[in-house]
Amino acid sequence: MDVVRLNFSHGAHAQHTETFNMVRELSQKYNREVAILCDIQGPKIRTGPIAEPFNVAFGQSIRVTPKSILGTNQRFQIVYPTLLEDLNEGDSIFINDGIVQLNVVSKADDELVCSVVAPGTISTNKGCNLPTGQLSIQIPTDKDKEDLELIAKLNPEFVAASFIGHARDVHNVRNFLHQCGNPHVKIVSKIERPIALSNIDAIINASDAVMVARGDLGVETPPHLVPIAQKDIVRKCNREGKPVIIATQMLESMIHAARPTRAEASDVYNAVIDGADAVMLSGETSVGKYPLHAVQVINKLVKAAEDNMPNRDFKELSSTRKNIVETIAKACYAISSEYKELQYNGKILVLTNTGFSALMIAKFRPPLPIVVITSSPRTGRELSLTWGVAASIYDKTITNTVDPEKRAIAAIQVALSQNLVDPTDRVVLVDNIRHTGDAD
Repeated sequence: MDVVRLNFSHGAHAQHTETFNMVRELSQKYNREVAILCDIQGPKIRTGPIAEPFNVAFGQSIRVTPKSILGTNQRFQIVYPTLLEDLNEGDSIFINDGIVQLNVVSKADDELVCSVVAPGTISTNKGCNLPTGQLSIQIPTDKDKEDLELIAKLNPEFVAASFIGHARDVHNVRNFLHQCGNPHVKIVSKIERPIALSNIDAIINASDAVMVARGDLGVETPPHLVPIAQKDIVRKCNREGKPVIIATQMLESMIHAARPTRAEASDVYNAVIDGADAVMLSGETSVGKYPLHAVQVINKLVKAAEDNMPNRDFKELSSTRKNIVETIAKACYAISSEYKELQYNGKILVLTNTGFSALMIAKFRPPLPIVVITSSPRTGRELSLTWGVAASIYDKTITNTVDPEKRAIAAIQVALSQNLVDPTDRVVLVDNIRHTGDAD
């Protein structure tokens, strides 16, 4: 395991603080740097109180209102103040993870008249998805701000921001963290809505990393379009050297079963082959019967994929912000590939302050493990999310040494002393690169 996710949609602040501290203590105890990602809830749209759960049939007419009422099989509330302003004829409403689908037929003064497209049961406090791109949603929400105030104090490596639709949403979350006194936390944008797909280039540019959150995305987007969107997002993140996470139902069956389905195994494997930096478990480890086994299974699948990575095309992965680091990263890949053909054992040893050099090298998926030497433990933990980073060493004396030859020798010596490099290894060493716009 490389990253622990704390889900702020559930649990109290005291519980999250306790878990956060436990992860830090165990990380230190076992000398394994594990990053922490705090996942904020974002806007939640739900059904209001229902007198009794009821079923709706295909073609049935039913009315929906934002007004506070006790719902019946004729009329019920969706708790979203601007429901009438934001939805129009032809728009869809999905309820309870998309099981029920209503289409808006007409609008009245205080309600929407809808027709049932997908039948099912409607009950109290069920999640609703409104795929229209014109929602009056403010990110971060008031609840998010309360959580971000705590998160700023805890100081994790990452915050996952839910229901990002525009680059401005990313900036809003980052600015609020700055107001709380923490400019260091990296922002992971969760792609969950069709509007995010329309603005994906700007969102990637504004983010430090991206999560393809296939749960809500799979509700609001037709199923056959989700894998297309996933592959497109992964490719674009790879090109810019931004870590990308694939989430939701990776090993869903392992919540109850000790073995994954063949489809799940292929899903995980192919996500890594496509270029995912990380694959995420949710219910499998939070409420599942086999949490440890699920981690072991997904780890084996990831390793199998990493051992069979196809060669990557430099042209497809050339960043929009070209710099000398990318040129050197391409050279690292070329040398590593030659080593593999010659059956040499080796490592790529990267001296970095911010982690940018390691990100650029990793995006080409070189066939050698990447070992990072940095003066910042935080940088090392952040790189836990990045493909191929096998370990990090924290040594200010090396990174602060002026003479490049002495720095290189010291780096190899400390890697040898910690058994991260073998005496017979061929080492590709990348020193602390200075480059315009992204000082490392």
